[in-house]
Amino acid sequence: MTTEKKHYINCPICEAECGIEIITRNEEILSIKGDKQNGFSKGFICPKATAIKELYNDPDRLRHPLRRTPKGWEKIGWKEAFDEIENRLQAIRGRYGNDAVALFLGNPNVHYHGNLLYIGFLLKALKTKHRYSSSSLDQLPLMMACQQMFGHQLLFPVPDIDRTDYFMIIGGNPAISGGSIMTAPGVVHRIKKIRKRNGKVVVVDPAYTKTASLADTHFFIRPGADLFFVAAMVHTLFEEGLARPGRVEAYSKGLSTIKEAVKAFTPEKVSSVTGIKAEDIRRLAREFAGAEKAVCYGRLGTCVQEYGTLTTWLIIVFNIIAGKMDQPGGFMFPTPAIDLVGFTALAGEKGWVGRKRTRVSGLTDFGGEFPASALAEEILTEGEGQIKALISVAGNPVLSAPNGRLMDKALTQIDFMVAVDWYITESSRHAHIILPPTHFLEHSNAMMMVNLAGVRNVAAYSKPVLKKSKETRHNWEILSELTARSLSNPLLRIAARLDRPELILDFLLRFGPHGSGLRFWRSGLSLNKVRNEPHGVDLGPLVPRLPERLFTKEKRIDLAPELFVKALRKITKNVSESPPKESSEFDLLLIGRRQLMSSNSWFHNAPGMHGKTNRCTLMVNPMDAEKRELHTGDRVQVSSAVGAISLEAETTDRIMPGVVSIPHGWGHHRSGIRLGVASSHPGVSINDITDNRRIDLSGNAAFSGVPVRIEKESKGE
Repeated sequence: MTTEKKHYINCPICEAECGIEIITRNEEILSIKGDKQNGFSKGFICPKATAIKELYNDPDRLRHPLRRTPKGWEKIGWKEAFDEIENRLQAIRGRYGNDAVALFLGNPNVHYHGNLLYIGFLLKALKTKHRYSSSSLDQLPLMMACQQMFGHQLLFPVPDIDRTDYFMIIGGNPAISGGSIMTAPGVVHRIKKIRKRNGKVVVVDPAYTKTASLADTHFFIRPGADLFFVAAMVHTLFEEGLARPGRVEAYSKGLSTIKEAVKAFTPEKVSSVTGIKAEDIRRLAREFAGAEKAVCYGRLGTCVQEYGTLTTWLIIVFNIIAGKMDQPGGFMFPTPAIDLVGFTALAGEKGWVGRKRTRVSGLTDFGGEFPASALAEEILTEGEGQIKALISVAGNPVLSAPNGRLMDKALTQIDFMVAVDWYITESSRHAHIILPPTHFLEHSNAMMMVNLAGVRNVAAYSKPVLKKSKETRHNWEILSELTARSLSNPLLRIAARLDRPELILDFLLRFGPHGSGLRFWRSGLSLNKVRNEPHGVDLGPLVPRLPERLFTKEKRIDLAPELFVKALRKITKNVSESPPKESSEFDLLLIGRRQLMSSNSWFHNAPGMHGKTNRCTLMVNPMDAEKRELHTGDRVQVSSAVGAISLEAETTDRIMPGVVSIPHGWGHHRSGIRLGVASSHPGVSINDITDNRRIDLSGNAAFSGVPVRIEKESKGE
């Protein structure tokens, strides 16, 4: 019998988590569109959601385990795969110790509750200090700033975008990202509404982005100079008597220390460093302080640079001392349905700095995680403590980590690698065993990012849309089996395999801020209640949470953590009235860029995500292009201290002079991958020329502001 069904789920591809409506006939997807009944996303979706059907039907997507052999990949059963993994890892751990095994976690892990709930069990079972993830390629500066200031690494302040009247965005492009550490589906409409209510939107970015096109004002800023810009605005607030934290001052400390720390950062001194006029810096600070409801938000561009942590810290400080923290329209904290912050705090996992160091470069950990920039050298450098095995879950470090060629080399030399992945990618092609999980349409899911960074308090649960085949396993089943195989105690092995993700989810909902607890007659949240609301449960707007939400010992915000103040003092000598000089060899600064029809590296195998034009180009300002006799379409070589790549130039005034830009996630030219569509649109990887030695205070990779030179290639090259 042929029947059509409507399914309502939340798209897990990016942080926006938009509600979508999917119509199926038996196991065939007929249509995908926005869920207009979803109160959070209100029918909005982006092109990535409409391509879910292509991802599901992709012939390159793996449906069963593979083992790499000298003759190529061969299909094996799940038991055989897990048996081999257990034997190989057991032998390596027995010979070299637990720390010979490393774990790398990619970005998609945070979008599925099954992964989030079970990764911790695997980490404890492996007993290794070698934990790496995409956090240190993206958001570690924010996590460190929150840990130092608020007492918990996941206590993220979120822009109350729906009620603000003045939205300043530094180094972020939410119109394309959908909101990053700011879950805000339909963010374009939300930004437009600010202007409709006579508010103001200001964007500060080295590129004129999609978000900049929606703003009232855009300022170009030199890559890596955001710290000086924000410090000068903080300086202006103090200098002009505009530092008025309001009620937050009663549970803050370090205000006078901050005032002294930014004393040298006058707008006049930082103007040449930033490329922004002193009078504009002062005007922006005054406007921000004078707006009744205002928020300053920094994101990827402010994190992935040499001063990422310090910039992120001062952005939060700027909001606080201007009186925009923990109030409607400003920086606020969610009241989450699933309180990952509160539960991890009870478990003692609030984040820490520097308990361990890497063996080769002596880099410190943050929250038990080492910088991903150090992974390759820890594999390649021989000696006691060398990484011999790697488990990669939903990660592609060859394309996502700095100095991708070094990472590629490292993975060729590792003794044993397991990849939990849908595809044979640039990284998983080096695995000895690949374990493919079910597609996200084949398993249930609970919205997770909205609980950490939602601009509104919402709960939602997605039921499976399509049936999984008997040959496939869910992510949590794979992780629980890997956990069991890593334990020696037979009782613990049995416990690790228990089918309990929904039970854990129900517990988290019941004992969260909106839950019913043990009183089952209460109207509070439970899994059953959320599951029966296909369009999500609206839990209301953000509300003031301080000081109760703080996790610092004194229940006070530390405005001036000693670690940050010391680092800032060392930088004051770089505050100069003379413009910065680039080396004669590398005279341009490279930045990345985000694209709407990309989701990191794995969305390039969907045919609908490719148009007629080449999207992997080098953006060059016309002034820089003229000096080099470059035109759009010319091939250029881009060289850095670690390598060179070749791609097409695109001359445009959307990039500031002295800066060039390449999108991230491309580079599908490597042999051995099984991505038919992506291979036909390979592009080049920006991370083949980023430097793994460039990291910031937190250990985050400093992708932005890489010194490069560009040279026009002759047509014969």
